[in-house]
Amino acid sequence: MGDQVPTIRFHWELLALCLLAAGSPGCGGAKPSPQHVESPAPPARPLLEKPTAPGAESITKQTSAPAENSSDSPANPSNVQPTKPEPILRPADQRPHHDDRRLAELGIRLYESTRLKLYTDIDPAVAATLPPVIDQAYQALVDYFGPLAPDRARSEFQMTGYLIKDDVLFREVGLIPEDLPPFEHGRHRRNEFWMREQKYDYYRRHLLIHEVTHCFMTVMPDVDAPVWYMEGMAECFGTHRTAPDGTIQFRVMPTSPEEFAGSGRITAIRNDYAAGRARSIPDILDLQPIEFLKTEHYAWSWGLCTFLDHTPHFQERFRKLGGYLQRNAFPTQFIRDFGLDSRDLATEWTLFVQNLQYGYDIQRSAIEFVPGKKLDSSRPRHEARIQADRGWQSSGVLMEFGREYRVAATGQFELAAVPKPWISEPQGISFQYFEGAPLGLLVGAMRAEEGETGGAADSMLKVYPMGRGGTFTAPSSGTLYLRVNDAWNSLADNKGQVTVEINAAEPE
Repeated sequence: MGDQVPTIRFHWELLALCLLAAGSPGCGGAKPSPQHVESPAPPARPLLEKPTAPGAESITKQTSAPAENSSDSPANPSNVQPTKPEPILRPADQRPHHDDRRLAELGIRLYESTRLKLYTDIDPAVAATLPPVIDQAYQALVDYFGPLAPDRARSEFQMTGYLIKDDVLFREVGLIPEDLPPFEHGRHRRNEFWMREQKYDYYRRHLLIHEVTHCFMTVMPDVDAPVWYMEGMAECFGTHRTAPDGTIQFRVMPTSPEEFAGSGRITAIRNDYAAGRARSIPDILDLQPIEFLKTEHYAWSWGLCTFLDHTPHFQERFRKLGGYLQRNAFPTQFIRDFGLDSRDLATEWTLFVQNLQYGYDIQRSAIEFVPGKKLDSSRPRHEARIQADRGWQSSGVLMEFGREYRVAATGQFELAAVPKPWISEPQGISFQYFEGAPLGLLVGAMRAEEGETGGAADSMLKVYPMGRGGTFTAPSSGTLYLRVNDAWNSLADNKGQVTVEINAAEPE
């Protein structure tokens, strides 16, 4: 356990400043990443015909109607009826048509599904598997953001992608527009995208889904959303897992670098954290499009979107943000939804970044912040039950700096079921360790509460071994949080609980 890297500070005033100034240089502008967006055309956004994301709103163009007034007003006769709102339509499909037979003779073949026309020169056996992936991705996007508005012709929405192995060949036949800016991995325009062939099968699909997500989110006009969200959501949907029957799960947590080969988002965050380059939430909100020439910024944007999308008490309001991508509505809504919880959000984000590992269980690691109460003569003891399959849990006791407390922990719990049940008690299992402490050891952390003096500067980052208990001198003022020591990707198979009794030692 030992000393930890200092906390990632969350300056909410800086967050508000950056968000309210979104679109201006240096404060979280809404311009899309140069790696994906046509220049100099303005950014675009999806207008959803009937959003299904919780709280999302349908967007329609409202014609002006007469103001309500007295019935005898000559300017507002009573028989004038307000006009119906005009529905927002998806722009007409402007994709070019190609001579598919000629392209096939040159080695560029077409593979088509309902949502994708894919032109590529890669192995046909691999290429044929990709359009069905995008049909599933499209449905996942609709389920999350709501369906796209129809176009005037009521045609099905479809994209055209160019998966490029031989760059020279694609340029010679005109499949890469001359005015398309250079790109290292991928770039999109409306419902077309271009991407390089990738070394790994997983990352080929990941990048394909990433670009398709951009197409879906930007096919409609007037997108004005921050780049961290646009890139982060493309990364979230790109992070997927394929079941043996071909069914795909999107927005998953990577479980190993081998299964998610080529992505490396978790490794990038861990490396930055170890090097003292951890990003606070305001740091990420302040990212500019030009900064996405560096891979690590995709990782941090993915991390923030994944964290908010999967943490139970932030999830619903985060998913609602997909309905506020037009005309700079996003920043105000973000502050409205998260401003009051900024302190809790900062603490959880800091712990997420500190402890992130492959397979990290966001749901079970989520913290229910319950400020403790002081122990005194009217309440000299308190008992807490700490579940083995959860992360940090409030003990219910607000400790005072320098004061001694007697802690006694009892109970048995199960840490794993295979190859056989691992039974532990609060002192832990000494032949298996995590973060330098025995697996199953009861550990504690202090969280400073607002208004308390002597609070910990690095709230909840320093971990204290508790075990079966004994005398504990509060290292700072704050609520004591407890957990059973186990890897953050191994909480799901834990069972049972620890009963912890805390008594206030009598002052001498």
